[in-house]
Amino acid sequence: MTDPGRDAGAVIHRRILAVVNPVSGVYPKQRTIRDLKHQAERMGLELDVIETRKDLNGEQAVKSRTGDYDCYLAAGGDGTVIEVAQAASEDGVPLAVLPRGTANALAWHFKLPIDEGQALKVASRGKPMKVDIATSSEGEFLIMAGLGYDAHVIRAATRSLKKRLGFLAYLFAAVKPIGRRPYVFRVMVDDEEPVRVKGVTAIVANTGTLAGNLRFVQKVSPHDGLLDAVVIYPENLGIFFRMAFWALLGRLNQDPRVKYFRGRKIAIQCRPEAPLEIDGDEVGNRREFTAEVRPGALTLMVLSEGMSWFPWPEKWLPGHFPWSKWMEDRRSLTGESDPDPDPDPVSGEVPGS
Repeated sequence: MTDPGRDAGAVIHRRILAVVNPVSGVYPKQRTIRDLKHQAERMGLELDVIETRKDLNGEQAVKSRTGDYDCYLAAGGDGTVIEVAQAASEDGVPLAVLPRGTANALAWHFKLPIDEGQALKVASRGKPMKVDIATSSEGEFLIMAGLGYDAHVIRAATRSLKKRLGFLAYLFAAVKPIGRRPYVFRVMVDDEEPVRVKGVTAIVANTGTLAGNLRFVQKVSPHDGLLDAVVIYPENLGIFFRMAFWALLGRLNQDPRVKYFRGRKIAIQCRPEAPLEIDGDEVGNRREFTAEVRPGALTLMVLSEGMSWFPWPEKWLPGHFPWSKWMEDRRSLTGESDPDPDPDPVSGEVPGS
């Protein structure tokens, strides 16, 4: 049990199981695994690594391992994260994330580091936070599920396109579905009367931030025990791009073409049927979708006080460039001491002090 009054730099999770999706995003799999093992050894952590396969998803990978782990680390895209999160929630084990997908929406929302060493620091001595999980007949999700336009975009952003273009694949795919006829949605929140509204997409969100800080749903809290839904209806291409700009600024709620709903259970019926996506995975066409919240079902490891977040690897920061490695090698040959040594990542002690 984590002591809320503990030292923020103390190690609380030493035995970690990393679940790596080898086909997520554009990151080389072997480099990710190598760097994870190197950083874990450097920090004095016990790390086991298992890879997902077509016949072994993240949740199944966790269940296939026997052992008493302090934390699970999901290294992959948002789909891998929710798979491992399901096992973490069931086992009562905290979840840490190493973003290795194309969108990495959960990492954007919680400002989770993309560097292997920083991700292990968060896993081993970050701040545990209780977050909600949304459950539905189509599966659970941490971020959002959507009927209509956003699912069309995900369907058009094929794996081969994402391999070539990275996150730009979503921008390229976003243009294709523009101009489709709108859907008619019936939205029912908890036990209230259903509301009929026209739109190109209906989104049920547990968190409100997508990659690039894009926010379709305003002021969403992942630990308030509620789900938020939004129906968006841009009538033409010009309004669509204007609404996308407002979403980038987090001010989409000011547009009258956006309808908001909030509750513990949200049911949506759609006419005609529309494609459905859950946490970035398109699952086929559906005429209806229902989601319900499980409050505080997951313990997520996030940055603790004193930890810094950068949207790029730590190795790109000053002090990690090649000339720093050259200086380190030079000191080892000449016997010089480092005038400003870094503290030990686990103990926090400064060498030579």
